[in-house]
Amino acid sequence: MVENFQYIDSLLYSILPFSLGAAFIGLILSLVTRVLKNDTVRIIGIALFIQCFAFVIILIVLQSFIIKEIRSNIKGILADHETKLFINSDDFGSIPPKKLKKELLKLTDISTNHSHPENIKTIQVTATSGDFNLFIGKDSNDPKEFWIFTDKYGLDMETEIGKIKTSRIKLENPMKSMKKR
Repeated sequence: MVENFQYIDSLLYSILPFSLGAAFIGLILSLVTRVLKNDTVRIIGIALFIQCFAFVIILIVLQSFIIKEIRSNIKGILADHETKLFINSDDFGSIPPKKLKKELLKLTDISTNHSHPENIKTIQVTATSGDFNLFIGKDSNDPKEFWIFTDKYGLDMETEIGKIKTSRIKLENPMKSMKKR
């Protein structure tokens, strides 16, 4: 289902330049018709200009819906007892994969407050629906908040699927783990 919505999103996104072009033409028409006093063409120009805003709002809502569905799917996969997590103990310290899995089930939508993820680590997920990676990074402002990304569904590190708040996860700094050796 997510793939279908992603297809629609990519189709709409490919049409976006035409929508912007139509909005520009609409703006020109509405400005020119002020001089020519043609109300019909002016209304068409305004409609062409407004359609761009409606189009962008539809894209934003669709992308939010896709991320919500992906977050829900990831939580469903993590809730499955067959799903296994593989982590590097140098990156995650003493937290076992089962406890990390429980923490990841807290995945939710938390708004961003001028922060970014730091010290991003990889979690390999093996599930009946297929293998993929989760990426977790500590928030730059809140040490108890973690950003979650995935490469499932063709997403990249630019698309956050949610965040978790926990004090149980401690991401090791690469320099600290090198000093331990």
